[in-house]
This record gives sequence, C-alpha cells and structure tokens, in this order.
Amino acid sequence: MSQNFQKPPKDRKPRAAPEISQVPQKNESVRKHELRVAAAKLFLKVGYDRATVRDIAKKVGLQSGSIFYHFKTKEDILVDVMSEGLRQFAEAVNQPLRDASSPLEKLRGLFLGHLKALLNPDNSEIAVVLSEWRQLSPQSRRLVVKLRDEVDDVWNEVLREAAAQGLVQGDLRILRLSMLGAINWSLQWYDRRGKLTIEELASRLLETFVPPDRIPK
Repeated sequence: MSQNFQKPPKDRKPRAAPEISQVPQKNESVRKHELRVAAAKLFLKVGYDRATVRDIAKKVGLQSGSIFYHFKTKEDILVDVMSEGLRQFAEAVNQPLRDASSPLEKLRGLFLGHLKALLNPDNSEIAVVLSEWRQLSPQSRRLVVKLRDEVDDVWNEVLREAAAQGLVQGDLRILRLSMLGAINWSLQWYDRRGKLTIEELASRLLETFVPPDRIPK
C-alpha cells in the first residue's frame, strides 16, 4: 500500500449520496401506448411521410433517440398503430354479434359497431389504418394483413348467413367491399354535431344494401 495514503480528517462529513428521484418510471407498455397514440394523431394530422420521429417523441416528452428503445424504426411505429387499430375494429364488430340472434341483427350490429369505432375521436389508430395503409412496405403489410383478414372473416360469415335468408344477393366479396367503402367514407363527411346520430346513420346505410321490405320496422 502506498505510504502517501492519508486518512481523511475525523471531523470531515461524509459526502451525501446522490438523491434518487421518487417519481416512478413509466413501464414499457405504458410508454409504448403513449407513443402509439401520439404517433397516430400526428400521422392523421400531417401524414406519415411528414411526421418525424422527433415530433412523435416530443409529444410525449422524450428525446428523439429514446424512442428507439421502444421501436426499431418509424415504420415499426406505424405497424404498431395499425395493429392496434385493427384490434379495435375486431372488438367493435365482434361485440354486437354476441347478443344478436338473427342474420339481420348481426348485419346491423356490424354496421353500427364499425361506425362507432371509426367515428370515435379517441380511436385515431383506426383512422390511420384507412389513411396510411399504402405506406406499409410489403413485409410490414404481411404482418398486419392477418389482423385485417380476421375482421373481413367476420363480415364474410355474417353476409353468408344474410344471403342464405335472402337479405342480400350477388357477389358477397364485392358486397362486403362496397359496404365497408360506404362506411369508411363517412369518416370524411360525418359531423357528430349534426342531427344524424351514428345509430341513424347505421340504419340508413344498411337500408341501401338490404331491401327495405326485408327490414322489420
């Protein structure tokens, strides 16, 4: 041991330990949720191409580099946003079917559930599914398309039941695409402050595809 080593004076106070913040750190799932919501709103406002990782991080009080702890790339954020949007869609169309007892009630439930999810201002992820689908690379699209197919399968099954009862006719795939196209377009023009409620809109849209004389009043 070196002879130059000196003991500290006895009256010297020990150095205080660094203060540890008492504010709990957010876990990864909470932070990813915040980033997903912020990204979805930004994608809708300025578009996926114009939105930057820095802008997304800033929305939740993070440095731009910190976002890559949760997502490897900007496109990974888009995939997460769309996956959540499609999960919400799946829940929205499955929920009304649990209590429906006839093909007509199921079809009405699909229209209403889809509209409620689509037009909910808190569900930005759903709107991103419609507006930014083409931004996905082929590889990323394959990851998301399985979730989309699950939603489509629900519609296909209900339409098959409706066709068997004579409620609808024709090419069911084209019919499904036409129904969803009409519903999704309402995102561009529907005004929640107007006189037409979402329930009324669902009924009006349903009547354009199912003959009125087959819909009980």
